[in-house]
Amino acid sequence: DQGGISPNDVMKEFKETTERDEFLAREILDLEKSAQSLTNLIQDLEEKLDTMFGDGISKINKQFKEFFALMFGGGEASLNVIREKKRKKGPSAEEMAEMGIESLPEEGEEETELGVDIQVNLPRKKIKSLEMLSGGERALTSIALLFAISQVNPPPFIILDETDAALDEANSRRYGDMIENLSKYSQLIVVTHNRETMSRAKVLYGVTIGADGGSK
Repeated sequence: DQGGISPNDVMKEFKETTERDEFLAREILDLEKSAQSLTNLIQDLEEKLDTMFGDGISKINKQFKEFFALMFGGGEASLNVIREKKRKKGPSAEEMAEMGIESLPEEGEEETELGVDIQVNLPRKKIKSLEMLSGGERALTSIALLFAISQVNPPPFIILDETDAALDEANSRRYGDMIENLSKYSQLIVVTHNRETMSRAKVLYGVTIGADGGSK
């Protein structure tokens, strides 16, 4: 017994410390296993998402080509996945000040961003890119793409709110053909002022504004 500490106290403290050390070792082992399990799960999910994304793009492309050809009386359109390298954004000046950093190297790390590019081939025209289309043609292409996306997993119903507002008479007929095709898979509720679109409706509701400003 030296300094008031008995051998029993030392053994007790040694035993407690040993048990604590063994407990922490087991905890670390469990954490390492969990970390590895999560890493494997993330890898599996990334592979699954990549596969689902690729399959989704293929399905959209199939529908997109059909709707595009219907809208333009021929031609082809497709979605292409593109990868763009962008320089990573560094922390803001305020964040650097909080971290005690005065400046960062000019060259930052590059990161890859996924995106989609639309390629079009209009009938009887040498047009290959979306930028070369007129406003009306872009509107038709956008509508065809939206309809194509909706048909990958058709919803019970779709609400279209004046999506035909910018279309001329010829394009309105094509739009009418498209919504008739779409109605085979989903019930459509269409808000429109277009007579061609209204002529395709199975049930038509008229809305007017009275003197009090309320819709009836």
